[in-house]
Amino acid sequence: MSNRPPIRSSIRFKLTLWFALTLAILMLSSETFWDRHLATILEGNTDSRLARTGDILGDLTHQGAENTTQAEITECQELKNFVYRYNWGVAIQQRSPRGEVICVTENLGELRFPLNRRALRHLSQGGAYFETFSSEMSDEPFTRGTRERYRVMTLPRYDNDRLVEVLQIGENLEANDTALALLLWKRIIYTPLLILLLSGCGWFLAGRALSPLRQITDAIRKITAENLNLRLPVNKKRNELTDLSISFNETLERLANSFSRIKQFTGDASHELRTPLAILKGETEVSLRWSKGEEELRQTLTSNLEEIERMERITEGLLQLAKSESGEFHLNLSLFSLNDLLQDLYIHSKTLGEAKKISTILQMQVDREVYIRADQMHLHRALLNFVTNAIKYTPEEGEITLILALSAANEAEIHVRDTGMGIPAEHLPHIFERFYRVDEARNRNIGGTGLGLSIVKAIISAHQGRIRVFSTPGQGSEFIIYLPLDPTLLPDPSTAAPS
Repeated sequence: MSNRPPIRSSIRFKLTLWFALTLAILMLSSETFWDRHLATILEGNTDSRLARTGDILGDLTHQGAENTTQAEITECQELKNFVYRYNWGVAIQQRSPRGEVICVTENLGELRFPLNRRALRHLSQGGAYFETFSSEMSDEPFTRGTRERYRVMTLPRYDNDRLVEVLQIGENLEANDTALALLLWKRIIYTPLLILLLSGCGWFLAGRALSPLRQITDAIRKITAENLNLRLPVNKKRNELTDLSISFNETLERLANSFSRIKQFTGDASHELRTPLAILKGETEVSLRWSKGEEELRQTLTSNLEEIERMERITEGLLQLAKSESGEFHLNLSLFSLNDLLQDLYIHSKTLGEAKKISTILQMQVDREVYIRADQMHLHRALLNFVTNAIKYTPEEGEITLILALSAANEAEIHVRDTGMGIPAEHLPHIFERFYRVDEARNRNIGGTGLGLSIVKAIISAHQGRIRVFSTPGQGSEFIIYLPLDPTLLPDPSTAAPS
């Protein structure tokens, strides 16, 4: 069964459909605009011809008054002769000052141009008036039933400011209407065909444009939890799909790392919990079978309690790390002095180191109280972990140094330095990983869970801090913790004593 979506639901179909609709709207809008523009141009040309005809008629009738007597030729005959001689396409209708039709050229036939109120109002101002009317609009009974459209110019003629006649010069718009109708029919026929043709081109181009997306989809379907090492193909030409492939590959990389950490975590946790469970099971079975006295049972229960406490520390550490990674590691921030915190660590270190005769040195390389806004309990726990580790891995009569200093980057520096056995260079990049041990047997003998430094790193990271490690095997190690300080807690330079 194909995994491809139905055609109607595909992006290709939707893109083509929107392209076709947009194209149809644009074409119809453009054609409507150009049709109206063409009609306006044709109407303007017609008005120009009518105006020129009116000017010529004015000159002819003026010449006729000088060279021809009224008995020889009437003005009506002069108009008819003009139409015959110059422009048969123009029809002329002459009205008296009272509006009566007194002369009509033969090419007008039975049709009569109307003289409406708007034209009369305009004539009173002495100018020509243009209008378009259909023969069906005429009030004359013998013109009804015809369907001719005329563009008519109504022109008044005056003699010594006295209206002597009204000329109505009209031109049949059949040629204009025929041209516009022919253009309309061509649009009706060819526009859908053009839209279909261009939509086919849009379908083809959409397919070409989406083909890389189809390749990406096919590649994604092949990726499962078992082969997260596969990656999407990345086109050398940078575009949106290239960015998508790069982003998805980065996501796959993060998922692969997460799966790897989960597998490692599951294996490590199973391994760490399996050992105390095996000890509990073995000692309990031996006690049930072979224990003969109360003292042996007490020893068995004491050993079991130690293993239970060990599993409790492991589960508690895993819970802390899980909260840190899920963003649920909440800090109870308060303002306190790092000087006082280092003093407490110094006292704990002296107390814990007495059994191994380890001496502790405290160096305050600051000239004032250093205040920090942090979670005092978690920060004390993290620093105490460094101190206890230093005591564990430092031989008898060794030395531990605690240093508090300020860096130029507005950070507090806390150094925990020891003279212990040190850490080989190949192990330094991994010491903050869960359950990682430099020496498996040695760590188990001293009761470590392998989670201490992972928890410490989570705490310091939650405070926006960082950790650096320097170590030389056989000479000792130094852990430097950098914690950012609140700028509002810095001393005012203007109040500082002059040097």
